[in-house]
Amino acid sequence: MSIRFPITIKVLCEPEAKDAPYVAYIPEFDISSCGKTEEKAKENAKQALEITLEEIKKQGKLNEFLKEAGFSPQSRSLFPKITFEPFVFRT
Repeated sequence: MSIRFPITIKVLCEPEAKDAPYVAYIPEFDISSCGKTEEKAKENAKQALEITLEEIKKQGKLNEFLKEAGFSPQSRSLFPKITFEPFVFRT
């Protein structure tokens, strides 16, 4: 069985980290990883997510975990619940 769903990957560069300056972050699941290149960091973050989901599935809590992340686990294609909140920055 496979489940397809979109994820957000935010990539930051921290030049002072010579060995792995790129950090990829998946906010839906609060997972991050790093790499020498942007692509490697994204690949590593996806792998970390896959390992996390496999472990949660073994515990029998996959649907609960996905629901907490804002996904609806009833269908084979999952989409996160997205809300837009007002934000005001006062200077």
